[in-house]
Amino acid sequence: MQKKKIAQILGYLGLIPFYLLIILFFYTGFNQSVIELYFFYNIIILSFLCGSLWSKTLNTQEANPRTFFLILSVTIPIIAIALDFYENLNIKIIFYIVFYFMTGIMDKQIFTEKNNDWYLILRKRLNFFVILSQLIYLISINAHSFI
Repeated sequence: MQKKKIAQILGYLGLIPFYLLIILFFYTGFNQSVIELYFFYNIIILSFLCGSLWSKTLNTQEANPRTFFLILSVTIPIIAIALDFYENLNIKIIFYIVFYFMTGIMDKQIFTEKNNDWYLILRKRLNFFVILSQLIYLISINAHSFI
């Protein structure tokens, strides 16, 4: 099987926990452990994305790799881990949304080769669905707090 097809399958499979945890959140009656697991999964995915960006930035053919992107690819997961200790769920989700936007922008800047168009399209779609799950979670958490 082609690497491209495997990457697409694995990318879309990676969306399942985001939405499964939303369903589980409702099913368990807004269980705090499910919320924590959702945030933990966000940290894992952000760390994975940033690791990919780190690798691609270091292996670029440019004479000067983008130092700013190297710094961001390390800083984003560190901030995400630090946010895990923060109690305000709204702030956490907003930061995660910003981080997913940032990784999408960095992808577009780093994966500039023509043969990477398929990857950028995949990442754009995956980012959309991940951010959508963040918004659903944000609305769900706030709706539950009013009940």
